[in-house]
Amino acid sequence: MKGPARSLVVLALSMGAVAAHAAAAPRFVPTDPHFVVARVQQAVPDAALRELIARWRTVPGDAQSVALGAAFLERAHVLREPMFVGRAEAVLAEAVDRPRASAAARRLYAETLQYRHDFAAARARLDELLHAEPHDAAARLQRASVKLVQGDFSAARADCAQLVSQAGLRTEALACLAESLAGAGALPRARALMAAYPLDYADDARARGYFFAVRAELHERAGDLDRAIADYVAGLSLAPADDSIRAALADALMARGEPHEACALLDVERAGLALVVRRAACAGDRERDRLRAQAEGWLEQEAARGDAPHLREAAMLALDTGDFSAALDAARANFAVQRQLTDVRALARAVAATRNEPARRELEDWLRATGYRDAVAEAILGAAGRS
Repeated sequence: MKGPARSLVVLALSMGAVAAHAAAAPRFVPTDPHFVVARVQQAVPDAALRELIARWRTVPGDAQSVALGAAFLERAHVLREPMFVGRAEAVLAEAVDRPRASAAARRLYAETLQYRHDFAAARARLDELLHAEPHDAAARLQRASVKLVQGDFSAARADCAQLVSQAGLRTEALACLAESLAGAGALPRARALMAAYPLDYADDARARGYFFAVRAELHERAGDLDRAIADYVAGLSLAPADDSIRAALADALMARGEPHEACALLDVERAGLALVVRRAACAGDRERDRLRAQAEGWLEQEAARGDAPHLREAAMLALDTGDFSAALDAARANFAVQRQLTDVRALARAVAATRNEPARRELEDWLRATGYRDAVAEAILGAAGRS
């Protein structure tokens, strides 16, 4: 990422007041004729959604808000349309501010906060809910997920362990527990736990998809790439709309030297920024330039609106375009917010590319303190240290 794209991302990172930045930012005007500003055809809801909207407008109570918010979030997931998350958040923000808001409304609202990477606010909302409703298993699993994203593995483990005895959540709870164990220095134990678990094929498809995705990541971190890919494929077949699994599988295919397969996997309708950045890395020259321009325009638009930038994707794009200083800025800022496998590797790559010793020490200190193991990140840091 070079020129205005990098400047806007760095500005978004450095400004403390988002509103002030939004007011000061220049108007964003796309230069790429293929850049998608809005997809207005999806703004027209189907009959079922129109009925939910009509009910909510007529009697805007908690039950109607939950039903409409859940429907918006489901459409955002299936159609890859972030605008539906904004609509869900608007509906649910009003609902959770009412006295005696339901647990369902509060969980869904926390989900919208998590979607836009406001993890601290999502966790605070779930803390409040669980203080009032300590037996809300769905909220506890959701909070564990946020903690895992933040790299708070010990706290996540406490939540996951409480859920293992819950029959309806056992598969997800065990995957959650394994993920927390692996993050906190017990990768072999976590892999053994998942290998020993008799997966119940009567479970919800998304729950099984999550199980396979976690098991795949643990294989990948241990350097067992073939088994990781097999499990990612299984997970994606169960949850084809889950772009986090799709992106992880594409990364693994790239690592195995299969860029054509990765690019084919990423060629989906209405691809989000995470998929666009990855496809740019494996596409041919002409397509690569177009996709990079699209991704840079996306990041510019976020900065101009004052939205929270996709720091992970900004770092990955800058690494692929050779702007290593910008990559390190974005990767470090991203790592302060989320610490998943891709975040660890992006920061390791940026550290290796820039030879930045303070950033290297920060990452290595975190790896030692948590016991987090990843064969690829360790190899990147080791090779950089020898060169």
